[in-house]
Amino acid sequence: MAVSAIIRQSEDKIMRQAYQRRKDEIYFNNLERAEDRLRADQAEHRADQAEAQLADKDKIIAQLQAQLSSTMRKQ
Repeated sequence: MAVSAIIRQSEDKIMRQAYQRRKDEIYFNNLERAEDRLRADQAEHRADQAEAQLADKDKIIAQLQAQLSSTMRKQ
């Protein structure tokens, strides 16, 4: 039964075109979703990098403040 449906579909130009359109829609929908996930992952990665850089900056500021405080106490 399934084989006969496939044979009829392959012989019918309109059904073939409809099948191809559905197949293309699924492909492009999956492609768009994959691109959206990639963009989201990239944005998350950039946010993580910015957060790490901010933490590094805060550590450096704390070290410089400690050095300045130490220097001021010695004077």
